Amino acid sequence: MPFVNIKQSFSEWQARLNTLAEHSGLHSILIMESKPDTMEVVVANEQPIYHVGDCGPKSRQSGCHELYCERVVDTAQPVFIPDASIDDEWKGNEDYVKFNLGVYLGFPLVSQGVVVGTICALNDKTFDFNEGSPSVCSELVQLKTDIELAF
Repeated sequence: MPFVNIKQSFSEWQARLNTLAEHSGLHSILIMESKPDTMEVVVANEQPIYHVGDCGPKSRQSGCHELYCERVVDTAQPVFIPDASIDDEWKGNEDYVKFNLGVYLGFPLVSQGVVVGTICALNDKTFDFNEGSPSVCSELVQLKTDIELAF
């Protein structure tokens, strides 16, 4: 169970996500675990939408659109969606439809060669993940590395 250590040091991880969200202005930064039929929030920055234990249904469930994080897990590749509102492939995504979070950047979390989840950021308006020094993109990559070391 790769996320056991993350859950045991929850406060430390949440503090790191909170700091990044506050400094960047991003709405949500999440550590997600891939389950057979859902993506589950393991750690979230403090914001009103996502909470620990919340689950989003994967597209293999009838009537469900593919989740951003599901694509990351299925492809084992980072996914960047600059604006779901103008992207026919992502207009039906639950995060966009329910919460207006149409900007996404996510990276796969790998344990023993298997993608087990994601570290991701979502926003409700256009966001430049490469701006600043260090950039939010590089901060997310560092979080990915640190999480994988904690597995």
